[in-house]
Amino acid sequence: MSATMKALRKVDAAKGLQIESVPVPEVGHGDVLVRVKAASICGTDLHIYGWDRWSQGRIKPPVTLGHEFCGVVERVGADVTAVRAADFVSAEMHVNCGHCHQCRLGEAHICPNVRVIGIDQDGAFAEFVKIPATNIWKLDAAIPERYGAILDPLGNAVHTVLAGTIAGQTALVTGCGPIGLMSIAVAKGLRELEGVCDRDECAPAGDGEADGRGRGDQSGGGRCGEEDSGGDGRNGSGCAAGDERGAVGDSAGVQGAAGGGTRFAAGDTDGECAAGSGE
Repeated sequence: MSATMKALRKVDAAKGLQIESVPVPEVGHGDVLVRVKAASICGTDLHIYGWDRWSQGRIKPPVTLGHEFCGVVERVGADVTAVRAADFVSAEMHVNCGHCHQCRLGEAHICPNVRVIGIDQDGAFAEFVKIPATNIWKLDAAIPERYGAILDPLGNAVHTVLAGTIAGQTALVTGCGPIGLMSIAVAKGLRELEGVCDRDECAPAGDGEADGRGRGDQSGGGRCGEEDSGGDGRNGSGCAAGDERGAVGDSAGVQGAAGGGTRFAAGDTDGECAAGSGE
């Protein structure tokens, strides 16, 4: 394997990006080196490209962009046992410190020291990306790469829908961008699961309606990270710190919210997804 790779980087504190040849990341004892197979462009990446006010206050060039991706494991550190070379994976790109008060209480999604791969350190718009093994999510090899690369926004949709009581309700999704469209699909899926899941799991006896968060929720609902679809860092498409958990490991959470008919009316505002965005 070559010692260098191509990467799409924010090199200067100005509008634009550049493709550069950079060293392949060194892997530590607890790291995984992933060969990127597919990556998707988030609205945050567009903000960074345009060098708007939020980007100017957050991004410290030079840095390789990209936080929505999938790939195969190239090699692992000496202490890594959960995955091995050739495994198909994606990753949670919010890296918490593990030592602060919030992390010690199990609330790593609000860690004040969180760093985001592709925002605060080199990301996945490159041939290879280095990820802590604790943040790696192994994927089913049957999942198409084009889906594996968008688990981050799908996780946001899952947690947004499951954050409230949906079963038996009529819901309006305003703003049918990617996450808005995914939110509609997730909510429709809750209705379809009504006759599939065990009623004891779906809802308390005689209730007919389940806790919207579901049993499989990875405590990712309402998490807001660095991404900003409005330019001020409030929220955005990378909001959920448990996004891949929501998309890959949260089938039980989806089951937990089923139990009633759900109807949808979808309105498009400005093409941006406003569902659960806090805008």
